[in-house]
Amino acid sequence: MRRRMMFLVAAAAATGACTSAGGAPATDMVVDSAGVTIVRNAKPLWSDADAWSVAAEPRFTIGVLDGSPEYQLYNVVAAARQSDGDVVVVDGGTLEVRLYDGDGTFLAKWGGRGSGPGELQDPVQVLVSPGDTLLVWDDALARVSRFDPAGNLVDMRSVDRGTIAKAVEPPLYPGMGRLLPDGDLLVRLTEKTMVKGGKQSSSDASRARSGALLVSSDYSQIDTLMFFEDAERVRVSAPWGVWQVEPPRARTTVVAVQGSESRICIGDQKAAEVSCFGPDGSRTSIRWSPREVVVTAADIDKWRDTTVALLAGKLSESEVSGVLDQVAVPTFRPPFSTVVIDAAGNLWVEQGPSSGSDVGSIEYLVFDRAGLFLGPVVLPQIQVLDIGGDYIIGVYEDELEVEYLQLFEIVKP
Repeated sequence: MRRRMMFLVAAAAATGACTSAGGAPATDMVVDSAGVTIVRNAKPLWSDADAWSVAAEPRFTIGVLDGSPEYQLYNVVAAARQSDGDVVVVDGGTLEVRLYDGDGTFLAKWGGRGSGPGELQDPVQVLVSPGDTLLVWDDALARVSRFDPAGNLVDMRSVDRGTIAKAVEPPLYPGMGRLLPDGDLLVRLTEKTMVKGGKQSSSDASRARSGALLVSSDYSQIDTLMFFEDAERVRVSAPWGVWQVEPPRARTTVVAVQGSESRICIGDQKAAEVSCFGPDGSRTSIRWSPREVVVTAADIDKWRDTTVALLAGKLSESEVSGVLDQVAVPTFRPPFSTVVIDAAGNLWVEQGPSSGSDVGSIEYLVFDRAGLFLGPVVLPQIQVLDIGGDYIIGVYEDELEVEYLQLFEIVKP
């Protein structure tokens, strides 16, 4: 029986501390009155000899500007590695599931646009089950499709969002889902609110309410995992009245699930803190001392381009500029960006561009299953999709917006 988890906790009795390689206290652990383990990390536990690193060059790269369609990628949404080294890639542009060998050579593809058996509309996740059976979660269809290693459809299971909605009180409603390896579902809640008309705006960013439900495969358990807040939005004056827009580097809530067991980590970016939930119902609050990362001109340009594209055809160029000029630009990024759980259950937290001399590198902080800060790992500038015991799979986009899927080896002393 799962326990309901409350969002706010208070520290209680201390349970222990760990020391770094230099001997100084690195971590303090306490358990609060609700049974939540709070881990406060001050220093990494790794010494220089223990630290992990990522190979400078990828083992293989998949992607071309011109060439065979099987190697052209557009909007890769998920990837995973099978036990034999083959890599499964979900391409959101073609709505195909593709299979490449350990050297990046194309082997097979299946799926395609549609709602029939084996077809896809909005695939967002792929999991590799024992025996290399593939589970593809389609969020638009609320359906998980099971394929054998060769891509043959084995079965499908649809999720009844209406049943889930009955367990939620308005104005919160079920939104995006994430499949867990045991067949359960993590459902993100969204708040449906109306923005009233008028011409007054506010430069203060606000966040709608949100949360996460843990739904068992047979709907016998629908439990609140935790409540949090959605993405920051600023109210601005548009020609049609008051409108909401995300500011540059808006704080939001990021969620990660582990592909090999039902382990979930959630961070709302208010502070340097991520809550992780184990399959046994345990909860660990992982905290650390972040470094400040300045919002760059590139961050602002990317935000402007995204917002302009959103308003294309609705407003003139001058009207778009008038809307964007109302949004205050923050000085610093949130304390972290994305979070990823690797195959062993370690938590990888993206802190931002590396503070070293490498151009275009990204620094991740690695925490073990207990929440202890092991140390930083510098990665190339990729969007991480999957981390195994000795590899990282991610997507790199060049200046022409051509996507390349790359696999890098993790070097562990």
